[in-house]
Amino acid sequence: MRHPRRPLALLLALVCFVGLTAAFAQSSSASPRSEATSAEHDHDHDGDHDEDHDHDEDHDDHGHAEGVAGTRLLVAEANGATLLVLDLASGAELARFGTPGPGTVHQLPDPQLAVVVHRDDDRVTFVHSGLTEIDHGDHADLVEGLPYVLQTLNVGRRPTHVFARGNDLAFFNEGDGSVAWFDRRLLGVSLDYVALEGREPGAGTVAVQGRHAYLGVERTGTVAVVERSGATVATFEGCPGVDGQAPWASGVAFGCSDGVLLVEARSGGTFAAHKVGNPAGSTEGARVGTLVSDPGSAILIGDFGQGIALVDPMARSLTPVALSASPVAMGFAEAGEVLIVLAADGLLHALDPASGAVLRSVAVVEALASGDPRPTMTVLGEHVYVADPLHSEIVEVHVDAFEVERRLGIPFAPGGLAGFAIGGAALH
Repeated sequence: MRHPRRPLALLLALVCFVGLTAAFAQSSSASPRSEATSAEHDHDHDGDHDEDHDHDEDHDDHGHAEGVAGTRLLVAEANGATLLVLDLASGAELARFGTPGPGTVHQLPDPQLAVVVHRDDDRVTFVHSGLTEIDHGDHADLVEGLPYVLQTLNVGRRPTHVFARGNDLAFFNEGDGSVAWFDRRLLGVSLDYVALEGREPGAGTVAVQGRHAYLGVERTGTVAVVERSGATVATFEGCPGVDGQAPWASGVAFGCSDGVLLVEARSGGTFAAHKVGNPAGSTEGARVGTLVSDPGSAILIGDFGQGIALVDPMARSLTPVALSASPVAMGFAEAGEVLIVLAADGLLHALDPASGAVLRSVAVVEALASGDPRPTMTVLGEHVYVADPLHSEIVEVHVDAFEVERRLGIPFAPGGLAGFAIGGAALH
């Protein structure tokens, strides 16, 4: 299904109208939550505010607001079906949406978009920032429109794992082991995607590199390399409990219960795999179950017990690094030059990804206790945003200063986060 093309004049008129509408809505709002938003979305969040938090000082930093003009934050309700979008310059709520059910939020490479996966409802929701730009050749004007839900789709049974890198976006469906593979450039234009049949139902993961998808199946401990046509070109065993993946320059790494499996694409369309085992003396039960990578870093990072693992695919090595507590969330900042780790003791760390050395640390949330909702984080430009579900707050930390700059109160316990921005465009 494709939407008809619209004349350029009509499109520009629509962009301008949306921008003016957003500007009027923001100027008419006397509080972070506008009356229009409250009327259109009648949700009861009284149970989320057991404590009264004072956030007045968080909204008066005009110098800070100028630094983040045009950036927004998507926040999902923990164990709920509500999404909201915050304007990070003012802390104001710009939009609120109902969704098919609770979901996990995934930051996409294009900061215009984010995706929320509703695993138990067999749906995924794509959210657009509402930000657009008008190119004037020597500069680009930023137009701040209203955020909106781009589309909600059924991509398969129990979508669980998400891969997003470059123009590739793929969902692994644990209900049948199938994969839905999108070209993100077509989102909003076409509902089409490549559907790869599943090997079997159950836990697994997916990564995409070039013309191939790499599928890990937990029960069999195997990784298959599959073409877009669905043809399997290679299968590798020896990765028990396969979970977590991250691409590197010429292949994809998969977390195993006893190490990491490096699957590499070679010349001539062939593939090879090399297993890097857990180092001798590793803590019992320690394993890599989550992996993150960045084009700016030659080192992949995995969780590993009460710390992380530095995975060097070229040297075929796995080096554990102890931290203050086990990692809860990880991501890269500064074009891959800094690793950000949120630990279970509530500390946020900035590390050198090459050595694992802790460069800076700051306390952002309370230590995670058994049964507590897990905090999440996302990196957006020069800032890290941490969701604090215990206090219904979003904590903002500057990557360089590594200090808490703001705590933004929201009307429910926050779950996943994703940032929105358009680089290079300026308000006019």
